[in-house]
Amino acid sequence: MKKIIAIVIVAFALTGCATMEKVGTVISAAQNFQITQGQVDSARNSYDGFVLGPLHKYALLPRCKTGQTLTINNPCHDRKLLKQIRTVDIQVAKAFLDTQNSITSGDSKGAVAAYTTLKGLIDIAKSLIAQTGMTVLGA
Repeated sequence: MKKIIAIVIVAFALTGCATMEKVGTVISAAQNFQITQGQVDSARNSYDGFVLGPLHKYALLPRCKTGQTLTINNPCHDRKLLKQIRTVDIQVAKAFLDTQNSITSGDSKGAVAAYTTLKGLIDIAKSLIAQTGMTVLGA
């Protein structure tokens, strides 16, 4: 439960748009559903394609100079944004591990809670990737 609270706090801090209704949805979901290995695998594939691929390409770009932004003619990455994405990526990796461990151990309530946290973190990561402008470059 402490992990969920910590993740919700991070989500509020990073997005500023989470609502109490969403928190209530997370809590009720954790009490009523089961998570399958297929759901975790699907989340992994989605995360790899929509976040890790563009993140890798973004990280390889040179750092933007002060006042500079990413454009087609001048591709670069913002140091602060890259750091935020990497921080969330570390949390996503931990959430994947927590979810997998809960499924493996047969802890269905723990798996639902971990998976709900995972999905929230993936949404945050996707939002941050969208801010990079990598879609402009075709990533």
